[in-house]
Amino acid sequence: MKKSFLISLIVLASFGTAFSQSIWSLSLEPSTPMGDMRNFIEKSTIRGFSAYGSWFVTDRITVGLNIQWTGFYEKDERYTWNFDGGAITATAWKEVYMWPLYLNGRYYFTDEDEGLLLPYAGLNVGVAYIDQNAQVGTYEFQDKSWKFALAPEVGTRFPMGIERSWGFNFLVRYQMAFYNTNDIDLLQFLNYSIGVYWKMYPRGERY
Repeated sequence: MKKSFLISLIVLASFGTAFSQSIWSLSLEPSTPMGDMRNFIEKSTIRGFSAYGSWFVTDRITVGLNIQWTGFYEKDERYTWNFDGGAITATAWKEVYMWPLYLNGRYYFTDEDEGLLLPYAGLNVGVAYIDQNAQVGTYEFQDKSWKFALAPEVGTRFPMGIERSWGFNFLVRYQMAFYNTNDIDLLQFLNYSIGVYWKMYPRGERY
């Protein structure tokens, strides 16, 4: 997964900087389980990050690639695990790890050179590698699979510097992976993303 992560970033960087002005960001992403996921894990996590790169196709629309990682962990002193042929109730250690790889589109409500904030709405569509683990008493369960996933988002950039070429990025993203295993019918959680971004320009162009 780490090798694929690095290759994806290098390819996107080469393509984006060659053809148009691009935006890059690195973010920390605490998350909170939602919906059916709370049947398995209820505890929020601070273990999450993302790397994002995009380029402008119009003055207010960007397209790009969004790579993320989120890890959930919870110890439950009394958890009932239902399985074919029976059930067991015992202390449980539960984990869910998710690596989404998304194509991303964003629409900005203001132009790049206007205002203190640059609000936007976006949509991520792609696939997610999901690793779900549970140990209940002496029983263990693990599932690893790729699933279709999508994630609508709203956020804003806060540009800094005289040339507004870097700044901070804040967003809320609603993650959904179509995953139906072990008490989870639809894997859902909220990301609260806090990060830094910077701009890159095509070769030979600065403004």
